[in-house]
Amino acid sequence: MDVLIVAAWLCVATAEYATDLGTHIQDFIKQKNYLLERKYRPWYHVSAPIGWLNDPAAFVYFKRQYHIFYQYHPYNGAWGPMHWGHAISTNLVDWAHYPPALIPKEHYDKHGCLAGSAVVHNNYLTLFFTGTVLSGNRASQTQNVAISGDGLIFQKYLYNPVLRKAPYQMSDFRNPKVWRYRNRWYMIIGTTKDKLGQLLLYTSKELFNWKLNGTVARSYGDMGYMWENPDLFEMDGQHVLILSVQGLQSDSNRFRNLYQTGYVLGNFNYLWAQFEDLEVSTATFKELDHGHDFYAVKTVQALDGRRLLVGWLGMWESDFQEAKDGWASMLTLVRELKLSSQGHILMTPVKEVSDLRLEVLEDAWYSPGETFYAGTKSFELLVNSTSVIYDAFIIFEWSGDRQYTVGYSAERGHVSVDRGGYDGIRRADWSPISHLFFRIFVDHSSIEVFCGNGEVVFSSRIYPKKAIRVRLGGDTQLHVTQYKLRRSVGYDSQLRKYLKNHMMSKKYN
Repeated sequence: MDVLIVAAWLCVATAEYATDLGTHIQDFIKQKNYLLERKYRPWYHVSAPIGWLNDPAAFVYFKRQYHIFYQYHPYNGAWGPMHWGHAISTNLVDWAHYPPALIPKEHYDKHGCLAGSAVVHNNYLTLFFTGTVLSGNRASQTQNVAISGDGLIFQKYLYNPVLRKAPYQMSDFRNPKVWRYRNRWYMIIGTTKDKLGQLLLYTSKELFNWKLNGTVARSYGDMGYMWENPDLFEMDGQHVLILSVQGLQSDSNRFRNLYQTGYVLGNFNYLWAQFEDLEVSTATFKELDHGHDFYAVKTVQALDGRRLLVGWLGMWESDFQEAKDGWASMLTLVRELKLSSQGHILMTPVKEVSDLRLEVLEDAWYSPGETFYAGTKSFELLVNSTSVIYDAFIIFEWSGDRQYTVGYSAERGHVSVDRGGYDGIRRADWSPISHLFFRIFVDHSSIEVFCGNGEVVFSSRIYPKKAIRVRLGGDTQLHVTQYKLRRSVGYDSQLRKYLKNHMMSKKYN
């Protein structure tokens, strides 16, 4: 699409839209209480300034900055008509809040702007999102576009929706993933037919007019009734398809959450615009994260070639205790993905996370039964053992019998976490070869456990009301290094000043 035409679209902003955006910017400027101490508010995870947060909506690199967008209801700590929240970083760990990128108010999205993806084309940042309109118990979903030249103010495409309805009388039709290969654009969309999850493929030459190619993947009965937030990318010569699946039945230690996010490997043939050898079944579908709270991820390729991922550190029908304070949930740390020689995704925190370290609080060997107080609720813990033949446990304790346990069983060849209560245990196979290594991040109301080189990961929400005590257990000594981590998410003071001056100049001009 011609750059001048796109620029013209960006200039087409109705008075109603400008008023709406101005109101949200003024609300953004007034939000002063975010950095006040609250017992469950994270320091180094992205959470909404106020209101509800869930799925990442898009993850993109634009004009030397990383942009994360997320589904966002800014008025209270509960689900509501979805906006797109917006956070920006230059280093993947220090994030600044920006005003909402998308506001649900058009006739095609008045009940929500749901997650999609973002691409950079002709120096413009283009968002693809699902607009939702509710009528009784039915939801009409369409695919739409918004464009920005600066990555801050977005204008919805004048001729939205670009896809007005689902084909084949399908219900549910959301979360477009868009990417470019050579001279053609591709889009996959999650949908359902006959209560079976499916993926539709569309192609385009110029981003705005799309042709349906058909169904490229479907469930054959064991892979749930809806596939959300699809992602597809190439890594080490294989194509990785990530899906968030609704309706999977639990299978022993697998698929224990309400909904699951995982991946399958295959080969996508661009000549025929279809997969050659893809099998999407419970036999091939592997969970990305085995914790209690992990769903709906987005990935991006960094400038240095790394494949980066961010997900929702939450789960539907969970108890978000912070909701009573007017906010709810958070995103995971940004993670790097690698593919092992056995075809398994390894997931580790990005190397930049080390920049969060303020000081060393612990650096010593501990025998089973010994304890120490964490001294903070924002820390990183490195736990090592020189042997893999003995059991090992790291127990985080607070307020009576409340605790979160990370446990390795050498005899059974698995690692587990247990946060107590009904259905509190999550477990995965893990057989390290030479030594044990855990890298654990605690941030007030969340914990992320990375095992070994990222073979197994657990992400969970916790709510410690008092100081955290760490107790070591098992049959062997463990070396513990603890770092206190700094706050890294907040407001950009220069942005606030700029927006305030901008609004004042508009008021008096």
